Amino acid sequence: MTTIGINTLVYMNELQSGTPQSAILPTIAGHGVTLAEVRREYIADDAEFDAIAAAAREHGLELFYSVPESITIDGAAHPGFAGFLDEARRMGVRNVKFNQGDVKDVDASVIAGLDAEAAARGVSLTIENDQTPENGTLACTTASLAHIEQVGGKIGYTFDLGNWFWRGEDPDEAFGRLRERITVFHLKNVNGAANREELSTTMLQDGVIDWRAMLPQLGPDVPVFLEFPIEADRVAEQVAELRAVVDAR
Repeated sequence: MTTIGINTLVYMNELQSGTPQSAILPTIAGHGVTLAEVRREYIADDAEFDAIAAAAREHGLELFYSVPESITIDGAAHPGFAGFLDEARRMGVRNVKFNQGDVKDVDASVIAGLDAEAAARGVSLTIENDQTPENGTLACTTASLAHIEQVGGKIGYTFDLGNWFWRGEDPDEAFGRLRERITVFHLKNVNGAANREELSTTMLQDGVIDWRAMLPQLGPDVPVFLEFPIEADRVAEQVAELRAVVDAR
């Protein structure tokens, strides 16, 4: 059965006002979900790693970790890769997500090394299509995933539904071509504006993407995370929108 999660980006207003993610996790758990994804860019100090771990344990949350860095740079692992994984292990994280970097071009031994580092810390890895030309096009994402598969790598794929619009790509085409490789799904909807500067996320029921038709096509072990800013008093509504589709599978 599909598991629902909430990325702390949902509480963007709170993050921007300085609320630590450890203080947001109890609120996330209060929506009846069991998965939360924390974001490295909003971890303000070293003590927060332990605070996040404690809050997740107390409230029965399994953690995912979003690291806004390239998994590989200039043909090698990101210089901070091992340190990022150590942070994940410290928090008790299940999965760590990175940008693609140049992983489509690296030697097989580099990917094997990434997998080994992750296995040593008990975490899985994914790469994501973001909103940049370097890491967000269908062409580069397809090439990255094909190369990982070709060399026998274990790195999974976080499919971000809304990000395709920021690259001028068709999310339906991307989903059709990449569906079988998806291991984590980031759900957002968008207004569909033709001008990139006018693009914005919307409430799930208000955007132009038919996400309801996509979710039943995912494997039952693929978690689905809400991952867009929502006013605090509308989060429960958005969880309910998602849960209605998941429960109908």
